[in-house]
Amino acid sequence: MSSIRAAFSIRARCGERRAHADRRLRQVRARPLGPPLRSRDAAAGAGGSAGRGELVRRAGARRRRGAPPDARRRGGGAHHGAARGARRPRALSRARCRPSDSPARPSARGLRHARHRSGAGGGGPARGARRRAPRARQRGCRDRAGGPGGGRAARLAAGDRRAPPERRPRDAPVHRGAGGRRRLRDARERFPTKTERQAAATKPIATLGVADLGLAPGAVGLAGSPTEVATIEHVEVARRGEVLAGDSPEALARALGERLRGLGVFDGAREKRQRLPVRTPAAAAAVWVVAEFGPRGVRPVTAELLAKAAVLAVELGGPVEALVIGRSAAEAPALAAAGADRVLVAEGPGLDSYTTDAHAAVLAEAIRARAPRLVLLGSTALGRDLAPRVAARLGLGLTGDAIDLDLDAEGRVRQHKPAFGGTIVAPILSRTRPEMATVRPGMLRPAEPDASRRAVVEKIPVPAHAPRVEVVRRELLPDAAAALDSAAVVLGVGKGIGGPEALPAIRQVAERLGAAIGATREVTDAGWLPKQHQVGLTGRAIAPRLYVALGVSGAMEHLVGLRRAATIVAVNTNPKAPIFKAADLGVVADWAAVLPHLGAALRA
Repeated sequence: MSSIRAAFSIRARCGERRAHADRRLRQVRARPLGPPLRSRDAAAGAGGSAGRGELVRRAGARRRRGAPPDARRRGGGAHHGAARGARRPRALSRARCRPSDSPARPSARGLRHARHRSGAGGGGPARGARRRAPRARQRGCRDRAGGPGGGRAARLAAGDRRAPPERRPRDAPVHRGAGGRRRLRDARERFPTKTERQAAATKPIATLGVADLGLAPGAVGLAGSPTEVATIEHVEVARRGEVLAGDSPEALARALGERLRGLGVFDGAREKRQRLPVRTPAAAAAVWVVAEFGPRGVRPVTAELLAKAAVLAVELGGPVEALVIGRSAAEAPALAAAGADRVLVAEGPGLDSYTTDAHAAVLAEAIRARAPRLVLLGSTALGRDLAPRVAARLGLGLTGDAIDLDLDAEGRVRQHKPAFGGTIVAPILSRTRPEMATVRPGMLRPAEPDASRRAVVEKIPVPAHAPRVEVVRRELLPDAAAALDSAAVVLGVGKGIGGPEALPAIRQVAERLGAAIGATREVTDAGWLPKQHQVGLTGRAIAPRLYVALGVSGAMEHLVGLRRAATIVAVNTNPKAPIFKAADLGVVADWAAVLPHLGAALRA
């Protein structure tokens, strides 16, 4: 009986916390962001940790004492680090640094002088730049051998491409050479066990302040932050919300096909592209786009950024310039057709394959020399690595993973960043020039290519750079998920399909429809599909004519990647699943029973 009472007590407390979190979310949506809450910690940053219950903990802590939980508390950052093996866990006092962006937090400013200190930071690339440490980006697996002088790390490039193991010198902060050779092994995140968490609770945790790091109070916190949150805006995408119910899966599939044809889903072409604006560039500072290339030429995200840059340049008055690192001027016509007025080419030894140090040196020196107004990169494996490194080196503000860009009444660039799983958007303003942002692929609309456009090609000097990372080899793997970027129909799979044994039947239907396969994070985390198939806040953003969700619950983080989908269909046995509120058409049925009839219904 006592165990039953305890279970009900725990359930009641959890219900109270969830209710408080819901109230807190409604309050944030209802009022503008005032000075007391003008921080990423309190608003824009909460979305990334909501999935781990951080929103509930922060809401409860703010109710009790008006601040987020300290890193020293059980479950906080220092405690979590100790559970994962940190020998000397240390927590940074948040009295001055809490309302700040990452580069203005003490750990980001002081890590170069205190190499083993932990706490909130500016991200691996930014911290590495402050310490001038070499880096092999996006490690997918590692080898702790490598011989004298360094170790080896294999990295994953965009798509399904496993780029080469990169030799790292011994002064690298992680993955240093360690004697005997071991095979390359997976470097996925490992979560601490219950025993490790309990053992970590007994470890002493030292508290460090701003003075302990030798920093001035004005260099951290809100005063030292290079960016600020302007306000918060509630975002809601209207969907039809029609639900089809019945006992016959075949009849449901047939009714679904008829309704989709009635809506004109299969009529006409894909999303109509905008035309590039007609403009005459003035002598103002340029808008830069750092170009990326794949096996088929210019990557779609570069075309999207050039189209947005052309729109912004109408108001800013300057030209649109594409920066090409490690490639020849042969790419200039494609970049001009996408919106570039000028193509800056940086060619030199060691630039043909991406390495963080070499490319960061080129981009940083080009920004110093030419002083652009705005620098845009794709939020890809390359952009997420390169942009923080350069921003930290130049002391610039950076907004990562933005979903849109526009100008405010004063002509400042607003970089829109999603929060709370994408239900609200926080426009970010930079206090430094040039402004820098990485933008998620698939969130912006590319323009219709204009083959008549011509761009001025200019070669820029490449700074002398002693390479510290050597590309050993490059291996190209098939990109099975590349079709997601251009597919007209996408079948999305969630944890509700039951297991990987259900995928062959889904693949057969996808082949008959000419559809691509996407997935939720739960599916890719479980290893049922590769990470490249993930759609959502931490995956791809796609824009198909039709997205069919099979066994998808409808988490906000997944729906962020579907904003540009023309029509969403949900198939789920639970009529109360959140996906039905975010779908145009819903089918309350077992996906496995509907699937055999779905191909014929959609092709008829």
